[in-house]
Amino acid sequence: MELPHRLGKYELDKLIGIGATGAVYHALDTFTGREVAVKLIDEAVLHDSEFNETARKQFINEASLAGKLTHPHVVSILEASVTEDSGYIVMEYVPGDSLVRHTYYDNLLPVVDVLQIIYKCCSALEYASNQGIVHQDIKPGNIMVVSGTNVKITDFGSSVFYKEQIKQAVTAGTPSYMSLEHIKGDNVSHLSDMYSLGIVAYELLTGRLPFEADTLIELLYDISTKMVEPPSARRSGIPAELDKIILKMIARNPEDRYPNWAALETEIAKLGRLGISEQDIADSEKFGMLRAVQALSGFPDPEIWELVHASKWRKLPVGAIALREDEPGQSMYILISGAMRVTKQGRLLNTIKDGEFFGEMAYIQRGSNRQATLETTSDATVAEFTFAELEKLSIDCELRFVKSLLSTMTSRLVAADLSIVRMYG
Repeated sequence: MELPHRLGKYELDKLIGIGATGAVYHALDTFTGREVAVKLIDEAVLHDSEFNETARKQFINEASLAGKLTHPHVVSILEASVTEDSGYIVMEYVPGDSLVRHTYYDNLLPVVDVLQIIYKCCSALEYASNQGIVHQDIKPGNIMVVSGTNVKITDFGSSVFYKEQIKQAVTAGTPSYMSLEHIKGDNVSHLSDMYSLGIVAYELLTGRLPFEADTLIELLYDISTKMVEPPSARRSGIPAELDKIILKMIARNPEDRYPNWAALETEIAKLGRLGISEQDIADSEKFGMLRAVQALSGFPDPEIWELVHASKWRKLPVGAIALREDEPGQSMYILISGAMRVTKQGRLLNTIKDGEFFGEMAYIQRGSNRQATLETTSDATVAEFTFAELEKLSIDCELRFVKSLLSTMTSRLVAADLSIVRMYG
């Protein structure tokens, strides 16, 4: 195909990849100016009734997910069309590389970064599982790096809606990352994706796969029979607790793995806290702390992740000034832990406890100055949300955030009215 090429409102300008079902192009949505990725199905796939039937089904599977998977750590499928003679899928464009470059021994990530990446993948796959979807082809090449430890899972073409169809042939998936039940064509479930993610984690930690063989037959035999060497035997500095997590994820028997994603996430979060310095806060820990905020209890997990990515976190000592009256405000905050006092011209107005918003008036009345000074009365952790970052939230998340904020403000006004009534009888 000659480039540039026009496909409806999309201007295809660069080839960025070739897969089993077709080619992927960088494109521009000429209506919105947004960069996207467009996957075009190879015509041979549509017309070959034998060899490419599986590939054709995979393309249709992926197309059917348009609008169904909305999660900060999943590449969004924006639009899709499949006919007898053609087909395309429009996806969110992720300009970074995949995790493949971090599977080489001379380019391995720090252990703590691997933990954060695996935690985020767990969250994404848990979300998919809750929609009744098993990915079936989790591998480093299908996990894109946005920046740092911020990743997005892509290529749900091999996915299966396991509530309707729970048996799949070995043709869907990549053998080195496939669980034994997947290889045998038995039932696949979220536990199969957990196994594959465990293999990815093992490779990111050590630069090697747990099972390595010269032929496919030897590989399948090793997966079926061989004991796995713990990651710490192949790389120094890996704690025994992490060995246990990885080996449990890739247990040969599905019943020996973690029963659900939440149980695995809990173990990773515990270990992640041990490896983070005192002043740093891991994204997994931020997620857990925001999830525990009562004002955010109605937010689904994907939106909590949006807030994690939209926020900047600080730890403040007792006596620190978090906000100063009469200064311009460009951010609002959530007090994650600790306590603060609110004063104006030195006079105590109120106290703020953990889980509460503060600085929100500058968000409601843009361009206004701070109305009061906030000072910590204990060691505190705060999450800051600039107004610019809040405007980048998805519509649903932003509306939910504003609703929660207004509910909090209403409760404060009611409490203030009651205080005045008690004061003056």
